[in-house]
Amino acid sequence: MRRSLAQAVKGLVLLWGLGAAAMAQADNSAADIKTAFIYNFAKFVEWPRSAFQDDHSPLHLCLWGQPMEGRLNLLNGREAQGRPIRVRSVDSVDSVPGCHILVVGDTSDSIRAQLLQAPARSPVLTISDSRDFTQQGGMIGLFVAASRVQFSVNLGAAQSAGLKMSARMLQLAHGVRGGTP
Repeated sequence: MRRSLAQAVKGLVLLWGLGAAAMAQADNSAADIKTAFIYNFAKFVEWPRSAFQDDHSPLHLCLWGQPMEGRLNLLNGREAQGRPIRVRSVDSVDSVPGCHILVVGDTSDSIRAQLLQAPARSPVLTISDSRDFTQQGGMIGLFVAASRVQFSVNLGAAQSAGLKMSARMLQLAHGVRGGTP
């Protein structure tokens, strides 16, 4: 009887562990995981010193539309590279140069093209989960493949804007196009 009780307890612990793991995986939606990726990109991309007013200036994370189901607002006040992150929405292409990171949600191809031209020579990291974003000139494209969130990098676009991406980040990318690592 003692042995069967011990086996029953082990079985319950195993089931509880599997259930907890399944719930944790279900709770980590693609939007949550993409938000975590973007937070890490803020840590592993280097902006030129001239992109900030001083050493204490915030890193401006700008949102066009509602990317990542609004989850990016959770990054407001967090810190990356010793700088506080300030999340704000933009609805004008003229507002983009004041951003350090621009995350582009669903939008028309013509608006996307304008958004990518605005920071082309400015140190603004452009990110989106729209299809073919890096082929269109965006710097980081997020996508889901084989049930995993992955990313591709347009290194040439990032380097043209004066941004440096860490070697480790580039190794983790699903694909890197253009530029010199």
